[in-house]
Amino acid sequence: MNSRNSHPQKPISCRKWRIAVGTTLALRFLALAALAHPPQAMDFVLEGKITRKVEDKLTVNTGQNIVFTVRYNDKTEIKRNDDSAASPGDLKVGIKVRVEGELTESGEVLAVRIKLQE
Repeated sequence: MNSRNSHPQKPISCRKWRIAVGTTLALRFLALAALAHPPQAMDFVLEGKITRKVEDKLTVNTGQNIVFTVRYNDKTEIKRNDDSAASPGDLKVGIKVRVEGELTESGEVLAVRIKLQE
């Protein structure tokens, strides 16, 4: 019997095992790298007019037909033009705002500060 034919499956199964282990290790490495370096949001500032408001989300048009979705929450600082405190109830359609926040990969702005420019 030819030595090549005496154990025909051993080299193949070893190769498959190595590929599987190598693939598993590579996937684990990529997952750990993604956790260590999550996608970074960017600092972002925009000024425009509120064209729509729904719960914790605004649509803001910059006046050049560029529209952004702005999300805000209870940690978002909302102020009037004179720097006095404002509330989400003061965010109304038609009001001009300056938004400072994080531009996400999806294109939404997560507001850190919203200043009414009445």
